[in-house]
Amino acid sequence: MKKRFKATAMVLALALSLSLAGCGGSNGSTAGSNPGGGNSTAAETKTIKFAHWFAEDHPQHLSMLKFKELLEERSNGTLKVEIYPNSQLGSEDVYDQSVSQGTVEMGCAGTNIQMYLPRIAVSEAPFLFNGWEDAEEILTGEIGEALTDGLIEGGNMRCLAITVNGFRQTSSNKPMYSMDDMKGQKLRTPNIPHFIQMMDCLGVTSVPMAMSEIFNALETKVADGQENPYPTIYTSSFYEVQKYVLESNHMFSPNFWVINENFYQSLSDEQREALESSIAEAAEYNWDISIEADNNAKANIEAAGNTTIIVPDEAFKQQMREAMSPVYDYFYEKSPDIEDWVKMVREYQAAH
Repeated sequence: MKKRFKATAMVLALALSLSLAGCGGSNGSTAGSNPGGGNSTAAETKTIKFAHWFAEDHPQHLSMLKFKELLEERSNGTLKVEIYPNSQLGSEDVYDQSVSQGTVEMGCAGTNIQMYLPRIAVSEAPFLFNGWEDAEEILTGEIGEALTDGLIEGGNMRCLAITVNGFRQTSSNKPMYSMDDMKGQKLRTPNIPHFIQMMDCLGVTSVPMAMSEIFNALETKVADGQENPYPTIYTSSFYEVQKYVLESNHMFSPNFWVINENFYQSLSDEQREALESSIAEAAEYNWDISIEADNNAKANIEAAGNTTIIVPDEAFKQQMREAMSPVYDYFYEKSPDIEDWVKMVREYQAAH
């Protein structure tokens, strides 16, 4: 899945209408940064702390290891990468703020960074993408760049790449064969408003908490279940304390590899070139391995024999789509440019 697409006229129009910079955009110097950008003089050695919440056998961590290898080689050792998995540098909201402030250089962010740029959240609108190829082509092209425009101004961080968390599934210790089965269940969600909105639409009680708290909450029955992509359900061992997984595919979650803007501006031209080429290769690798990881995780969960995987029929899927459709109105009320971005996605999908 290495196909990329070119900008549509609408993408270019939106880009021109936004006086913002974003993923792969302009240098966007900020206070305290080097206004002239990098230079070609001998570069000092710098260390990049890269924070994320995934397990060490998750495709995200494996892709970061590839990034580390590539960057340290291509920068001739002037850029070192230290990767901190499993929320070692705090939960996502904590290390996102650390990246913004510059105490951590890089982070793997989810849509929690909507605190800096509200438009980011709509990338997790329910049933927005039609499959893996559709998600990759949209998020890794010009439409993805338009999504992150403004992150430098809003959060003092730059999006270097949009990568994969995946299509989310719903697990529980209670059956989920129908919409009626789901009503009243207590499901863990991230403490992010649109997740709570979606669960409300399904009649589910949200139990917001950090990733690091989920396993214990499931084991002690504080929550009946949770929702995450198959690789997370498997690598974080959630399936060990869950009897059912509903293959709901109710949203696709991207991850944003972000870097503190002041740190980015402090790099030499050669270091930036090494950084950006290494990011591009590692991010493409992440997309390439994620589908296989998704399939393998599902197979491993089934093979363990503890969990029943429920594949909903078309009627059940349509009921979920209709129930979650008001979430789009929630997004559109936040900002007109959010609806514009969804329109770009729909027009691209109609044309392809």
